[in-house]
Amino acid sequence: MAVIPFDRSVLKVNQAILMSIIVVGYAVGLAYHPVAWVLPVLAVMMLAAVASPAYNVPRLLYLRWLKPAGIVKPRVVQEDPAPHRFAQLVGGVFLAAASVFVVTALLLVAWVLAWIVAALAFLNLAFNICVGCIMYAQLVRLGLLPLSREPAR
Repeated sequence: MAVIPFDRSVLKVNQAILMSIIVVGYAVGLAYHPVAWVLPVLAVMMLAAVASPAYNVPRLLYLRWLKPAGIVKPRVVQEDPAPHRFAQLVGGVFLAAASVFVVTALLLVAWVLAWIVAALAFLNLAFNICVGCIMYAQLVRLGLLPLSREPAR
């Protein structure tokens, strides 16, 4: 397990942005259905962030504007970022699945999947309960995922 300095504020900014866009998108989407196309955009945003921190839009927003302006304070802890990246991958996969339903015009299913992602983001934001991290730990325990040995970035 790679324990490195990890700024949890990046997670909190990501969760707040994700939840806000899903909630506002849903509310606007009740009257204007094409707003559902925000779900594929969120899926790409989340999956790109899993691929590389350089493509993590909420992280860049935090590092370039929110942190320097003192709007969001750093919360650096020593922990392995792999479980959080796995959780983000799970959310990205759910939003990618929602995107398929947007394309096929099954908007109810798309929004249900999006609301699941928003609810899980809320659990982590408000109560520090990371369901994706719990899944990751269980998959490692069962030998279905290797223990993280990633270097510090």
